[in-house]
Amino acid sequence: MSRQTDVAALPWTSLRAFEAASRLGSFKAAARELSVTPTAISHQIKRLETHLGLALFERLHRALQLTPAGERLAAETQEAFRRLERTLRSLRLEGRATNRDTLTVSVVPSFATKWLAPRLPAFQAAHPDIGLRILADETLVDLRRDRIVDLAIRYGPGSYGKALYARRLWPKGEIVAVCTPALAKDPSLRTPAGLGRQMLLRTAAPAARTGATRARPGSPWLAWFAAAGVPIDGAIRKALEGPVFSASQLAIETAVAGRGVALVPEVLVERDIASGRLVRLFPISVADANAHWVLCRADRARESRIRTFVKWLAEEAAGSR
Repeated sequence: MSRQTDVAALPWTSLRAFEAASRLGSFKAAARELSVTPTAISHQIKRLETHLGLALFERLHRALQLTPAGERLAAETQEAFRRLERTLRSLRLEGRATNRDTLTVSVVPSFATKWLAPRLPAFQAAHPDIGLRILADETLVDLRRDRIVDLAIRYGPGSYGKALYARRLWPKGEIVAVCTPALAKDPSLRTPAGLGRQMLLRTAAPAARTGATRARPGSPWLAWFAAAGVPIDGAIRKALEGPVFSASQLAIETAVAGRGVALVPEVLVERDIASGRLVRLFPISVADANAHWVLCRADRARESRIRTFVKWLAEEAAGSR
C-alpha cells in the first residue's frame, strides 16, 4: 500500500478520540472534552484497534491502562496534536494580522494581568486608530523571525543583543513580601523571623539566557531574610519547601486567597495593596535582579505604531511608581 493511500485510510476521528482518552486517562473525560458520549469514544477506539490489529487499552475495573503499543501511540499522537494546534494557532494569527494598524504584543501573563490589562482601555481611548492584540504567554518569541508579534514585554535580566531595541520600563525594581490583612494580624508575624511559621510562596526565575545559570526559586527569599537580619534556621528552611509557581500572578492570587506569603515585584501588587486585598509585610525589600523590558526589532523601533505604544508604556510606568 502506498504512503498516500495509507494516510488517507487513517481513522482520524478515532485518533482524536484516542489522543484525548490517553491524555486524560478516561473515556468519560475524553467524551466531555470532545462533546460526545463515552460510548462514542469507546466505539472510535475499538475502530482504531481493529485498524491496527492491536489492543491499545487494558480495560480494568473502573480504570484504563495503556498497553505498550498504546503508550507508543499516545506519545506520538499527543505530540502530533500539540504541534498541529500550535501551527493552526500561528496560521490563524498570521491570517488575522492583515490590518497594518493592529499591534500584536506578546506579554508575560503576570504582567498582562496585574499591570497592563487594567490600563489598556486608556490607551484605546487615546489611540482609537491603533488596534491591539495581546498574547499572554510565557513562550519566548524570536522577534527577528516572527512575522506575527510586533512587540514583546518580558521580565528578565536584559542583555538582549544589538538586533533588538530594548527599553527598561522601571529604572529600579523592588521585591516585597505581601499577604492578606487578616494573615498579617497573626501574632507570629510581629517580627520577620515569624515567617518561618507560614507558607512562603516561591516563583520560578525567568527563563535564563543561553549559557546562564537559572536562579533557585528560593533565592529571593534568602536575600530578603538577609536584608531583615534573620538567620536561616530549620523553621525557615521548612517554610521554603512550599510550592513553586511558574508565574508571579499565581503566587499573588494564592496570597490573596490567604494561603501564604508571596515575595513578588512590587509593581505587580501595587493595585492589590491600594485596594486592601494585600498588605506589605515589614518595611523590608530587596533589589530586583530582573526587570520588565519592552522589546522590538531594532529596525522597527521608529515605526509610528510601535513608537506610540512604547511611549505610552513608559509614561504609564513612570506614573505608577
